Amino acid sequence: MAEEPVREEQQVQEEQEAVVFCKWHPQVETGLRCYQCGAPICPRCAQRTPVGYLCPDCRKGRKQNFEHSLPADYVIAGVVSLILGGIAGTFLPLVGWFVIFLSPLSGTLIAEVVWYLVDRRYGSHLWQIISGCIIVGSLPMMLMSLLSGDLFVILWSVVHVVMAIGTVMARLRLQ
Repeated sequence: MAEEPVREEQQVQEEQEAVVFCKWHPQVETGLRCYQCGAPICPRCAQRTPVGYLCPDCRKGRKQNFEHSLPADYVIAGVVSLILGGIAGTFLPLVGWFVIFLSPLSGTLIAEVVWYLVDRRYGSHLWQIISGCIIVGSLPMMLMSLLSGDLFVILWSVVHVVMAIGTVMARLRLQ
């Protein structure tokens, strides 16, 4: 009877010592496994989570679980962010260096208003729609400044767009 536990321990050790290769990179040896499906993964494929590592397939499936947006959500996001982005892109570059503080606030405001209007449904392209509309909304001010030769307003317009989009990305982008 005492021999059976010893055999089981030896079998477990042999399984642990076996060389395992990554499912996505067959030439890479690994000791990591996906905590959800158990697939062997290399450090390039693994995404660390609070409870273990996820493989690319499980990570993709997880992201799809959050995708709940409707086609109308993208239209709402486009219209609202174009209007709010146009207002912010027209007035914020005129305040000079205060744009450094006000642009992240405007990006957050735009993201939160859109997020509220789409009933907090996540869409993987929602942040891209909002970012594009912020750029389009800021273009008239940039073009007027370019025609008038006011380089500082163009500079602050660019700073505004970059900071507002960065805030929208941080708020709405799921990684």
